[in-house]
Amino acid sequence: MKTYALCDVNSFYVSCERIFRPDLNSQAVIVLSNNDGCVISRSDEAKALGVGMAVPFHEVKQIVNKHQIKWFSSNYCLYGDISQRFNQLLSKHCDQVVSYSVDESFMCFENYPESMRIIGLRIKQQLYNCLSLPVCVGFGPTKTLAKLANHIAKKHKVRSDGVVDLSVPDTRNFWLKRIPVDKIWGVGRQLSKALINKHIHTAWDLHEADHAILRRQFSVNMERMALELQGIACLQFDEGPVSKKSILNSRSFGHTIYDYNDLKEALSYHVSRCCEKLRNQSSLASVVSLYLYANKKNRDYLFQPSITLNLTEPTDDTGVFIQAIEMGLKKIYGANMGYKKAGIMLNGLVSKTCYQPDLFATVKTRPELMRCLDDINLKYGKDSLKFASLGFEKKWAMRANAKSPNYTTRWSDLLKVNA
Repeated sequence: MKTYALCDVNSFYVSCERIFRPDLNSQAVIVLSNNDGCVISRSDEAKALGVGMAVPFHEVKQIVNKHQIKWFSSNYCLYGDISQRFNQLLSKHCDQVVSYSVDESFMCFENYPESMRIIGLRIKQQLYNCLSLPVCVGFGPTKTLAKLANHIAKKHKVRSDGVVDLSVPDTRNFWLKRIPVDKIWGVGRQLSKALINKHIHTAWDLHEADHAILRRQFSVNMERMALELQGIACLQFDEGPVSKKSILNSRSFGHTIYDYNDLKEALSYHVSRCCEKLRNQSSLASVVSLYLYANKKNRDYLFQPSITLNLTEPTDDTGVFIQAIEMGLKKIYGANMGYKKAGIMLNGLVSKTCYQPDLFATVKTRPELMRCLDDINLKYGKDSLKFASLGFEKKWAMRANAKSPNYTTRWSDLLKVNA
């Protein structure tokens, strides 16, 4: 018999910052998005002071100053590394682990004689002992129930000790009758309104609904959701992430950009990141689109030039895409426009292992060079080796006025302990 679990880190970005700053463990802490724009992670103490989620930083600046809330710029390099360590520890406790997002992962247990609650408490303790990460763990016979169990564990941390098991029918029925339908994994705002109009207000109501009617009035996915709530697994436990159909990389600039060369460097950086993702999933792309955003007024951009370029042959060579975007930028660039943001999207993706190249293709690929580039950057750090088009000054870089050191990925940022 299979049991699924979802392990989720509480306030993940804040928890990562606290690993190396234990003095902040009982203090109010928030982490901001790109360019220090919005609040994207809050400690329980910050929530209690009234700091909302996804609220622009300038709207809560008064609360931050009044209560001396500690704030950090996003440090995605640190968060990504901690996420990998998080999944490595989880893999020691179960048969399979699949990362669902940077801060939560699904686990699969098959024919474990031990109580799931005991396993959950052990996982919780080890993650705190090894990584100082506070987590909640939810168990269930399906992924949907595991997700609900995790939601309950987070809402009732003290009562549940951060671990809830919905594998037991009596426990499952108790909670399903008390959980609003909009808290079910996959039920958004509009769908919850439609369900309520059909007198389905709770997870239990959906659990009891007629499957044929759900399929006819909504979709087969809604029928599967109801079956999952009954403990019948309909969602597969994927061992690996599904390859993306398109790859996007974009960022707002730290300040307004006017210079053509600065824009070219920014776009070269974005296409370089896209090509890394492309190679990581063993894909090739034949279409590249570049976007510029300028003259922002009241959250709207008055000038949004873009261009899409088609390559004659799919490739994953960063140099080929850099040449393409340089050609495209010359066509859409306008002087004195005041650019605020730029982005790159790769489309026309095909599998590298299944694609048959054209014998007379004009696009030259250099797989050995790209493999060498990726290996060196993996070993010595991102952009240790890069194309000259990416530049060095990064005048376009985002604001990060309170970014913490890269404690785990940069030698110069390693903590120093005096004997």
